[in-house]
Amino acid sequence: MAATLRAAKRFLQFPSKVTPTLSRSIFQIGREDPKNPNWIKVGLSLSSTLLLWVMLIRHHNYEMTEYERRKKDS
Repeated sequence: MAATLRAAKRFLQFPSKVTPTLSRSIFQIGREDPKNPNWIKVGLSLSSTLLLWVMLIRHHNYEMTEYERRKKDS
């Protein structure tokens, strides 16, 4: 029992050579400046959102007209 607890304790500890404060994520290169936004990213995200909403509404209208046409035929 004691050997199992020692093995579990050793497994759950941080390695002594790598400390979490000194390690960096490879995806975090720099901090984003909230006073100077990246307008290209803002424009792309807003335009893609608008495009998706337009496509959704057009598809919904198509489905509703098809539903009404089939309802009238039967």
